[in-house]
Order: sequence, then C-alpha cells, then structure tokens
Amino acid sequence: MGHINTKQLRHFLELDENGPGLHDEFQSFIRQITSGGVAGKMTDPRVAMAKRFWDRGFGRDPRVGAKNFKAYLAGIPKIPEGLVAEDSELPLLSLCDPRPGLLRSCKMLGIQFQEFGYAEDSVKPFDYRFPLPTEPFWFRHDDGRKNRGRRPDHCRGELVGDVLAGTALEGVFAYAHHPTIVVENEHVIDLPRTVNRARRVRCAYLGVWRGQVEIHLSGSSDSADPGYGALRLRRK
Repeated sequence: MGHINTKQLRHFLELDENGPGLHDEFQSFIRQITSGGVAGKMTDPRVAMAKRFWDRGFGRDPRVGAKNFKAYLAGIPKIPEGLVAEDSELPLLSLCDPRPGLLRSCKMLGIQFQEFGYAEDSVKPFDYRFPLPTEPFWFRHDDGRKNRGRRPDHCRGELVGDVLAGTALEGVFAYAHHPTIVVENEHVIDLPRTVNRARRVRCAYLGVWRGQVEIHLSGSSDSADPGYGALRLRRK
C-alpha cells in the first residue's frame, strides 16, 4: 500500500467534515493506491511493476524474504530485448513473480481461488514441455479476445513460433498489471495450459463475477463459449 501524506489526509478530513463526504474522491484515491499507487506514476515498467507487487506484500512473502523494496527489485530481471519492442499481436507486457505460488499470489492480489476449495496442488500443468520458470520472468500477451468462441484445447494445441496459451499463474499476473483484460458479463480468459489435477479435462479460467475477480479450475477444455477466449503469450 502506498503512503498517504499529511496534505492528502487533511484534504480527506475536510471533505468529510465540511463537504459531501469521502465517497467519490476517496474511492478514486484508493483505486490509485491499490492499482499500484506510486508505481502507476513511474516511467520504468520494471520498477513500476515490481513496486506493484511489493505494495501487495510479495517481497515479504517467506519464499521471497526481501527486507526492503531495493532488495526485492534486485531480484527482478531486466526486460529481455526480445520483449521490449511493441508487438501488435501481443501488445501487453507483464511481470510474473512465481515464487509465492498460485494460492498466495491470488490472496495478495485479491483474486478468489482458495475460497472455492482449491489448494496449491489442485492445479497441474497440461504437459511439461513448457515448464514455468521458478524465478521472476517477463512475458508479452494479449487479452484472449482473438480466441473468443474457440475451444480451449484447440488453442492450447496451437504452437505458432514461441507463442503459447496461458497458464493460471500467467493469467493472474496478466490481470494484476492489466485488469481490463477481463470484463464482467462480457469477457473471461481461458488458461488451458493449467488443468484440474482431479479432472484433467477441466482447465483454468479467470473472470469477474458480482464484482469479484475469481479463478476456477472447472472450464471444459473441449467446449467453446462465445464469451471466453484463451490468453496467448510469449515468455522470456
């Protein structure tokens, strides 16, 4: 969470005592803080995205153990040259820190997952040809809309160069930096490279329901839905 300075706090107190209350301006300020706070104003995407995670508690997770933001940032790699250039097919750039694991990452980012009875070992890779890195990494991706209305298993089976369908963890971190990739009652992203350990035909998907971001492991890999589309990405 970003710091609120004395001037900002005084402004909110004056609104509460003398004006219509805190609602609109306070909500706007909270949205700014919780979407990255200071990070949102930084021009270096590496620093900005790392700061977003630091503010959410990633650096203080036991599996990371960074004493301060400087130490946390030191563990974040530079953006690979192959991902710096703009890409019209994969226009979005995201940082993934897989060290806390899916369950803890969802908790820190406010995404419901454990609430549906899932555990860390509920997920399983569809196959092991393209293992997720265990240390922070970068990836370029789209919002899944080009695959809307297509079967997740068909999207998963397509390999165009080094472009892959997304995993649950990559979907979570793509959302963390670009929350508009999912829209309630309009668009959900399939993440077919992650499947339900108990039922392999079921894959992961992420969306918004009743105003809450959720990730589930109950998607039908062999069934298409017009409001769903598989995330595509290229990682380095």
